[in-house]
Amino acid sequence: MPSSKSPISYLLPFLLSLTRSAAAPTLSESPPGDAIPVSPYLNSFSIEFENFPLLNLTFMTGNATHPNQFSINLLSNLAKRTGVMPMIRVGGSTQDDAQFIPSQEEPVIVIGVTNGTDRAGVTIGPSFFSSYGTFPATTYIPGITLAVNGSEGIETRQAETAYISQALGNSLEIIEIGNEPDLFQHWNRRPSTWNVTDYVEEWLNASKVIESTLTKNDPDLAKNIAFFAPSFAGTDVGDSLNSFAPLAAFAHGLDSGNNIKVLSGHNYMGSATGAGVTLQSTLMNHTSIVKSISSHVTLAKELQKYCSAPYVMGETNSLSGGGAAGLTNVFGAALWVVDYTLWQATQNIQRVHFHNSATSPYAAWSPSTIPPTTNAPYYGNLMVAATVGLLPDRSISYLDLGNGDERTSAYTIYSSSKLISVVILNMIEYLSTSSTARPKSTFSVNIPTSVKGALVERLTAPGADALSGVTFGGFSYDYSRAEGKPVLVDAAAALEEVSAKNGVLSVTLQDSEGVILHLF
Repeated sequence: MPSSKSPISYLLPFLLSLTRSAAAPTLSESPPGDAIPVSPYLNSFSIEFENFPLLNLTFMTGNATHPNQFSINLLSNLAKRTGVMPMIRVGGSTQDDAQFIPSQEEPVIVIGVTNGTDRAGVTIGPSFFSSYGTFPATTYIPGITLAVNGSEGIETRQAETAYISQALGNSLEIIEIGNEPDLFQHWNRRPSTWNVTDYVEEWLNASKVIESTLTKNDPDLAKNIAFFAPSFAGTDVGDSLNSFAPLAAFAHGLDSGNNIKVLSGHNYMGSATGAGVTLQSTLMNHTSIVKSISSHVTLAKELQKYCSAPYVMGETNSLSGGGAAGLTNVFGAALWVVDYTLWQATQNIQRVHFHNSATSPYAAWSPSTIPPTTNAPYYGNLMVAATVGLLPDRSISYLDLGNGDERTSAYTIYSSSKLISVVILNMIEYLSTSSTARPKSTFSVNIPTSVKGALVERLTAPGADALSGVTFGGFSYDYSRAEGKPVLVDAAAALEEVSAKNGVLSVTLQDSEGVILHLF
């Protein structure tokens, strides 16, 4: 029977490819003036406090005698690309629910449930701290409670500090006091009259308790004690000294002890229950990412008036509230991870700590589900690590593709002042359920004469909505294959190369794909 398709239907994908081409940007062999040094710790993680230890085999890390090998495998994959294990911050809302009970045998007990603005209770025992040090060659940022008041609060801070120093030793990177204190009133942790000066006084008192406890328990470690602050949810840069905002806290003396060595902010692209949130407009969208980060860029500059410490994103992910199934756990979120992280690197935000809890839809991996799963966003973390790489003196610059499409973005990476790679992201949403052919776009760049071609590492999946079938460079890192270790599933993809022609390097990407071009 003759085909019912019209001739034009066969040509449509080709025609779409042609219409998406743009004038090729020219790459510089040496870093441009706006290039920013990149830390090997750029892609780091944050783990929700109550999910940190092993409890009935359901949590992220395990403990010293029963480590979670799946988590170790996934983190080690990243370390093989950057030379360092990701830095781990242990904190979040539940760090401020925690009360230490010295006789408690369980690592964590959650009392009740969070209902509206009323928080569930969390008690921790000595065994909580056995989870520190589980990940090999890893440095930690432990979160210590600020919200718990009175003698219980002081005793908890003393116990947390003492046990942390014993468990971590030199693996202790820096300490965080309190999580999002600008929301304490929202969570009924403080009265409506509590203000920023009250916060600064409490924070300073808590820092003194921690310093004195650490000096008593480990004098050598105490010599280098430093803090990670303010870890606010908001980024208000208004001039009011009465506002509950980071600048006001520093103006009132938060760093009067000159011991804040890293400035920390928190950011989410929106709420899991927010109106108008979509995969294409919220996550797979460079303009949306730039807008989301802009207030942090401004805040980081303003804070330099009070503290010269580097600025990091101490807790972040796609959508607050743990994310949303169908948005934050799908392949489109992996592409978002890449653009979101690399853009921050170009803005001199030196680390991005992606927040994870045991089963949240935005988690990079889920070690407590049956079976455990490597989730799509993890592949974005892996691509970031591969972008950062192992070579010394790395720097990054944003590359304007010149096509005016906010659904695409690109970056150039340099090492020791030499161009080494290009990242290109095609974030145009293509759904795996679509009945139409998957469109393609060809991206071209004018290259230095020294460049002859590139090895291609491709981040791909059946579509932006895919939960599985994700690969990077032809490898799968799924739990079901080798507990998160790399398994070759596409030999051709692992050997993919493109050659330069007449000073131009071109690569074709399907909609909802990304590539790293490792230049040679």
